[in-house]
Amino acid sequence: MNLWFNILFLIFALYFGFSEAGLCPKNTVVFQNSLALSQSTLKVHCRSFDDDLRPHSILFKTPPYNFSFHDDVAFATWFDCDLFHKGENVEYQRSFRAYRGAYFFRCGALYVWNARDDAIYLSKNRKPEKLMYYWIKD
Repeated sequence: MNLWFNILFLIFALYFGFSEAGLCPKNTVVFQNSLALSQSTLKVHCRSFDDDLRPHSILFKTPPYNFSFHDDVAFATWFDCDLFHKGENVEYQRSFRAYRGAYFFRCGALYVWNARDDAIYLSKNRKPEKLMYYWIKD
């Protein structure tokens, strides 16, 4: 019992010590509007278990929307997001988990979600983009 308490204490001390001392940079999730054909506004609404980040609108060719945070311990950090945009006489949407925390905790992760006319792409930590989700017509 005492060993488990010591291990848990060490985990929390390391996590909060790294976060507060700036040794563990915040993770960042970015949404950019690359809807070149429609040049429509991208609407993004993200939330987690205890945070509602309220809806945000991103115009075509404007700076992206982003938010930063520290992970909680043991997969407790997640953000689900809804994306919407209008095409010609049709609306598109997609809901997905935009970020899922690591088992222990993650430092300085960069997730860039790029909304294009054909689909939604993800670049993790500056690696090449991968197609993740196709739009759903409403």
